[in-house]
Amino acid sequence: AMYKFHKALADIAKKPRAVRIAFYGDSFIEGDIFCGSFRDSLQSIFGGKGVGFVPITSGVAGFRNTIKHSFNNWRSSNLISRTDSTAEYGPAGYCFVPLAGNWVEYRPSRKRFLREFNTVKLYYKNYEEAAVRFSLNHDTTQRMMPLKKSTQLQEWAYRGRKIKSIRFTFEPFDSLRLFGASFEDGPGVYVDNFSLRGNSGISLTGIRRSMLTQFNSYRSYKLVILQFGLNMVVEDSLNYRAYVRRMVKVINNMKKSFPQASFLLMSVSDRSSNSRGRFETMNAIPAMRNAQRMIAQETGIAFWDMFEAMGGENSMVRFVTSKPALAAKDYTHLNFHGGKKLAGSLVKSLLYNHERHLEKYGEKN
Repeated sequence: AMYKFHKALADIAKKPRAVRIAFYGDSFIEGDIFCGSFRDSLQSIFGGKGVGFVPITSGVAGFRNTIKHSFNNWRSSNLISRTDSTAEYGPAGYCFVPLAGNWVEYRPSRKRFLREFNTVKLYYKNYEEAAVRFSLNHDTTQRMMPLKKSTQLQEWAYRGRKIKSIRFTFEPFDSLRLFGASFEDGPGVYVDNFSLRGNSGISLTGIRRSMLTQFNSYRSYKLVILQFGLNMVVEDSLNYRAYVRRMVKVINNMKKSFPQASFLLMSVSDRSSNSRGRFETMNAIPAMRNAQRMIAQETGIAFWDMFEAMGGENSMVRFVTSKPALAAKDYTHLNFHGGKKLAGSLVKSLLYNHERHLEKYGEKN
C-alpha cells in the first residue's frame, strides 16, 4: 500500500526532487501541533526546506510556530461553516475572497529548515482581469504582476533568495478566489497541513474532484495521510457502519484524484470522558478505531493505529497528567510536546517500513 511513497523517497538520492505529503485532518493537527515535528523529522533525513502549503487566513495563526502569518480584510468560507454561497472550495477545504484593503503577510519561523523562503507559490482562480502586488523583506516598494484569467486552478510562483517576508495584496477583488500559498526550497520532503476544525472526513466530498486533480498536477503528491474520527465519536455509540460506507467512498474518490500517491489512514487517538468521577477512555473510541481499520482494508490503503501508539486504553489520561503534559485538559487534543511524541512514533513506523521496501526491491545502498 505504501509502495509509491517509498519508491519516491528512494529516488530522491538518484534524482533530487520534491516529495510532497498531503496531510488531511481535523483540529487534532491544526497549528502544526503534529505535522510540525513530523515534517521536521522527515526533512532532517531526506532534505527539504520549507513549511509547504499555508492557507490565506487561519484561526490558529497566533499559536502556529512553523510560520509567522498575519492578514486582514478577507471573506473566508470552508467546508464546515459554508458562510459564502459563492465559495468554491480549494484543496484544503477553504475559499478566500479578497476585500477592499486586503493583505496577507508570511514570514519564516526560527525553526531549522524553515528560516527563509526561496520559492513562493500562490494557488487561485481568476475570472476577470486581476493582479497581485507584493513586497519583500518589509520594503515599501511593491511589484505588480498580472494573474492569469482562467476557470482552471492556477499557480503563481516567485523565486528569490533568502526572503525574510513577503506581503501580498490583490486587486480588483470580486473576480478572485484564493486557496493558499506554498513555501519550499530545493529537493526533499514537504508536508502540507490541510487541517479543518470539525471535519469528520466525509466533508471532503465538498471539494470537486476537478479541483483536487488540478491541484495535484502542480503538487504531485506521493503520500496522502488522513486523520479523522474524533468529530464522529459519540459516547456509547458503537455502530459506525454508515461512517465506514461513506469514508470508503471518500477515499476511493480521492485515490482517483491522486493516482501517484500512497494513502495512509491514521486511526482515532484515545479520548477520555468523565465517567463515575474519573476520566476514562470513551467506550466509542475502540469501536471507531476498528471501523477505521475496516475502512483501510476495504480501500486497500495503509493503516496506522494511533490509539495503540499512544498506549491504548486510558493513554489520554496519562498524556494529560504527564510531566510535562502531553495533551490539553479537554482530554482530546495534543499539545506540542504530545505532538512531537506521537509524530516521532509515526516517523519510526514509516522508516521501518521504508527499510523493508529498500530490502525487498533492491534499492538499499
